[in-house]
Amino acid sequence: MQKVKNDYAAWIELGPGGLPANIGGWLITTALRPLSRRDTMRVDGAASPGLHWQIEHRPGPRPTIAPYPIPHRQLTHLATSALIDRLTASVTAEARSNGPFHLARSRFERRGDALYVSDIGAAAPWISRTKGEVLHVHESEGSLHVVMQPDDAQSVISAGWGELHPLAGRPVLGLPETYVFLYAPRDADDADRIEQIIRRAIATATT
Repeated sequence: MQKVKNDYAAWIELGPGGLPANIGGWLITTALRPLSRRDTMRVDGAASPGLHWQIEHRPGPRPTIAPYPIPHRQLTHLATSALIDRLTASVTAEARSNGPFHLARSRFERRGDALYVSDIGAAAPWISRTKGEVLHVHESEGSLHVVMQPDDAQSVISAGWGELHPLAGRPVLGLPETYVFLYAPRDADDADRIEQIIRRAIATATT
């Protein structure tokens, strides 16, 4: 019983995201855990493992990821509030430009804003599956979820900047195969690379 209580408490500490922050939400995420992917480093549909576009490798070890599919969060290497604000501002600027994007509540997180392709008919196939959602920032710790072209998603993962959501490609939530978790930036250099990834995702979100 104590193990169950500890697991519930650890899940609550992650904060809200996707499910109600109560015993019902915990029961749902617990039921989904057996459906989680065994390999979050390989993208089905990518031409091959490795890099397919130029991106620097992320130095150091990957962060520790919480063992819950929802909310999908990291436990170490969290971003500062200043770095989180920087990434959020970058996404907001894309929505305020004259481009084909807008901000709206994330359909996956069910809280907070996400960047959407405004004309779903112009969305790339991997974005059509998300009903236009391209990416969102997790303001609790600075990580992001972003949907990318398969080879680009594999490049990001191979370079150490992220990994697949454990339910990516599973029909349970309708997550696309390339639903990538980008690790939070540890410093300004990390933020530079993450903004590069964001620009790449945005540039390929429309046809």
